[in-house]
Amino acid sequence: MKTDFLFQCNYCYSRFKTERGFLKHHCKQMHRDEDFKSLEGQAAFLFYKSRLVEKHHARIVSAGAFKSSKYYTAFRKFVDFAKRVDIPDANLYITLMVSKKIEPPHWSSEQAYGKYLNHITRKLPTEKWIDITVNTLFDIADVGEVAIGDVFTVLEAYDVIRLLEQRKISPWILLNSKKFAVFFKNKTTVEERIILENLVNPDYWKPRFLNNKKDLELAKDCVSALELD
Repeated sequence: MKTDFLFQCNYCYSRFKTERGFLKHHCKQMHRDEDFKSLEGQAAFLFYKSRLVEKHHARIVSAGAFKSSKYYTAFRKFVDFAKRVDIPDANLYITLMVSKKIEPPHWSSEQAYGKYLNHITRKLPTEKWIDITVNTLFDIADVGEVAIGDVFTVLEAYDVIRLLEQRKISPWILLNSKKFAVFFKNKTTVEERIILENLVNPDYWKPRFLNNKKDLELAKDCVSALELD
């Protein structure tokens, strides 16, 4: 006796004779559609659109194009990577990857991240550096429930080290802050001071300060406004 196929997957069009078999079915297309609806999937879609806008000046990017893209998995991995390393400016990261002709499957590599960190250190405009630092410090103040001028009272040396490694705080602010100088002197061990000095690298920044007096003035004004002087 012939049994009709009563159920069909709307994604891959596989057919099933029983409801049990249909409910157990979970094809790649179905999984991707479910993943796309998650917060991480939506973040990946936004990064995908940012790349197309940056690279091809695209105006309209469909969800369907993303879900069928060969780069879908790469962008999902990038979302996890960006969260893990806490990238301060993902759009800047994407802009740099496009300019360097680095394809999405390689965005989560240590080599690509190293290029990003080097770019931030040496190429990022002072205003952007300061903006990233200010946002970071306000977040810390909110979490620590302190005034912005008291952030160094709730930070430990390992916190500052991590933030410097992630390029979320800038020497433009730290090296012009008396409160950071006090923190450096009183709240760090000898070993921590060595690490911080290597990360801050005053030998690189002091000549840069002297050669960019307007930027230095901006940094000092910001330090004063934040009450970190």
